[in-house]
Amino acid sequence: MSSIGLIFREDKDLTALPSDWTPVPLGARHLVSATVERALASEATTLSLRLSIESQDESPDPRTISASGVWGPRESAVIRTICRELSARFYDAEAGGFIEL
Repeated sequence: MSSIGLIFREDKDLTALPSDWTPVPLGARHLVSATVERALASEATTLSLRLSIESQDESPDPRTISASGVWGPRESAVIRTICRELSARFYDAEAGGFIEL
C-alpha cells in the first residue's frame, strides 16, 4: 500500500497541523534541489518513493517536498537524510501525524 507525506520545516513541539498553518521555506530552491538529488543519488531507481519539490509558481523558495510511496527502510533513510539536512520534519498524511525517522 502506498502512502503520502510531506517534508517541511516546523517546530518540534507541534504534534498536529493547525487549520491556519502555512509552512516556512525549507531554503533556497537550488539548495533544496541539491539536497534531494544527493539523497536519491545512489538509490533513485530502486526505491518505492517519489519526491516532488513545491513548484516555483507556488513559492520562490520551496516550503514543502511531497513524498509518495512505501516507507520501507531504504525509503525512510532517504527521507530521514533530507529532513536532517534541511532541519525539517516528516508528516505522514494518512497517519495524520509526524513520523520520527
